[in-house]
Amino acid sequence: MSWVTGEVNLTRRLTSPRPIVVRMFARILAAAAALCLPATAAAAADPGSAVPGSAVPGAVVTAPVVVVGIAGLTWDNLTEDGAPTLWRMLGDGADAAAMTVRTVHSPPCPLDGWLSLSAGRAATDPQPHRDRDCTAIPPVAAGTVDGWARLVTAQHASVYDPTIGLLGTTLAASNVCASAVGPGAAAALADRQGRVARYYATAQAARWDCPVTVVDAGVLDRRRDPGRALRQADDTVREVLERAPSDATVIVLGVSQPVHSTLAMSAVLVTGPGKGDQLLTAQSTRWPGIVRLLDIPSTIVDAVGVTEPNDFTGAPLIAAGHRPSAEDTARKLGDITQRDRDLRRSSGWFVNGLAAAVLLAIGALALLRRSGRNPRAAEFGLLVLAALPLCSYLVRLIQWWRWPVPLVALWLGMLLGAVATALVLRRLPRAVTVLSGVTVAVLALDAVTGTVLHHGSPLGPSPLSGGRYYGFGNTTFVVFAVHAVIFAAGVARWLRARSGASVAAGAVAAIGLVTVAVDAWPTWGADVGGGFAIVPAFALLTLDVLGRRIGIGRLLLTGAAAVAAVAMISVLDWLRPATSRSHAGRFVEDLLNGGGIDVVTRKAGYAIGSLSAGPHLWLAGALLLYLIAVVVARRQVAPAWFERAVARRRYLWGCFVAVVTVAAIGSAANDYGLRIALLTFAVAGPPLALTIARTWTRTDGTRTEETSAPELDHRRG
Repeated sequence: MSWVTGEVNLTRRLTSPRPIVVRMFARILAAAAALCLPATAAAAADPGSAVPGSAVPGAVVTAPVVVVGIAGLTWDNLTEDGAPTLWRMLGDGADAAAMTVRTVHSPPCPLDGWLSLSAGRAATDPQPHRDRDCTAIPPVAAGTVDGWARLVTAQHASVYDPTIGLLGTTLAASNVCASAVGPGAAAALADRQGRVARYYATAQAARWDCPVTVVDAGVLDRRRDPGRALRQADDTVREVLERAPSDATVIVLGVSQPVHSTLAMSAVLVTGPGKGDQLLTAQSTRWPGIVRLLDIPSTIVDAVGVTEPNDFTGAPLIAAGHRPSAEDTARKLGDITQRDRDLRRSSGWFVNGLAAAVLLAIGALALLRRSGRNPRAAEFGLLVLAALPLCSYLVRLIQWWRWPVPLVALWLGMLLGAVATALVLRRLPRAVTVLSGVTVAVLALDAVTGTVLHHGSPLGPSPLSGGRYYGFGNTTFVVFAVHAVIFAAGVARWLRARSGASVAAGAVAAIGLVTVAVDAWPTWGADVGGGFAIVPAFALLTLDVLGRRIGIGRLLLTGAAAVAAVAMISVLDWLRPATSRSHAGRFVEDLLNGGGIDVVTRKAGYAIGSLSAGPHLWLAGALLLYLIAVVVARRQVAPAWFERAVARRRYLWGCFVAVVTVAAIGSAANDYGLRIALLTFAVAGPPLALTIARTWTRTDGTRTEETSAPELDHRRG
């Protein structure tokens, strides 16, 4: 009998749901790894897309430091004929990066950039500059910047409320000598009263004995003989290199956007003792080859050993790995601008087009259903649309920006990838669950490995805009959270029929915990607002799996849990060194210093401003209100077909409530406002519509593959 007992035990182990669950998760993770690893490997040779984790710790700038600002300097300016000195610096091994110089207004003026250096955060000059010469910079008279009080007043109208003069005041308070050469440099180094202790009109007249020297090398105005202005700026750089101390670190950078031109990334070069052939980055971007203008004030004070003011929002420049040759560096760092322009041009079309296509596909499915025709074509179309968000990240694998027609390669890559994915999945009995699982796994692995896939996606960050450089932005949060909820609901439904509600609820809670950790952890997703929506969504789904009613008390508890989870992660981030903190840690610091309300007010203003984006967001808002009404009073508001679907498909209701929670809280807690709701509907629409469609009885009275006989028997019980 022992062999019989052994065979029975073996059979039980093989048929137990736990090994099957493990195998399912293992296959999903393997698929995600296979999709992510090629991007990680290819990124090593691609400046601006390499893995942030490859950055080498340690500052690259030491005192004495000389900063040379050229308004409008971009990587397409760096040629051997047009700027021989700058080109020679690059050829001799200068460290390099593309720099975000976006300030408050667009298009900005050179003075905006100089004042941003002065404040350590985005600043602006008075608004009437649109009616005057944008290249004009106030002169220095009797050691004071002319019209300084007017410049201070202009900052009070800014949402960032910068303190101009903070850099100069900080250096003076620590007895650090600083010299300004030219009017722009004076604006950067003036104290809060606009006074400049050491000012020189030209580099020839300047003394170079201070630990900090800032030089204004002019403006490249592309409508007024840009070639001549570039040669003059290049001559100034040559003179600085000849006169600066031999042990000085010289930073040459584009201090503002190109004047009278389209938005572009500026160029930054760093040369001096110990520098050589490195890409630059900073903890503020965590993106090798990309830094910010606001990193320069932090770099200056770090170089001279001064404590950084809390108002500064940058981080010191650090090395991020070896860069290619001068020609390849200039080309690839210049390509970042064009790639981001193409992505921003495609982003709105992608989101709005996806939402419109989802509505059309759902409408076609309903019409086919009503007319008694076979809805398989519409269902396949919905599966393609469900796969599009995943493919919008995977398209980075083909490096579409290097194709002859980049935009065509981008869109064809996404569409063909989605069609191929749908063809693979359409015959699977649980296609929606598998697709959501792969999407979640790919984005989670991408977060852990440095969000490489994000750097070529229309749903990824924009270095040109300068809002976010690492982790999960608002768009990725939506894709990640929605598919995590749908995946958890699918796993719960499968486990519930085999192991009971408790095991299913445990699986949902575990998936929710991983989702929150990946989305909110400072070195991964670094998304503060996302946690406020994800925790309640999974809590409500877990309650539904357990068969518990959702009352006001439980809603309040889930909200408190969300706040506690985000607060804990934010405080842990705040405990790290200031230069290593993400958005969460800096927000805690702002709260402690009385600036937290300003941050909340600014983000709320952006969210409210989304109402002016157009009728499509008004419709999204109206739909969100209706869906909230369905959650609150389902039997009085929901249509009959939805009631039938909820009755037939276990956990569809909990999944629906969780998705609406993501849309509602996400719209309220993020500065994207109703754009969050619109994208949530676009991402969640296809998989939920497919799930509902597969509960419908076909014209011949049979059901589709996903509604199996054992599940029907279980529901009757």
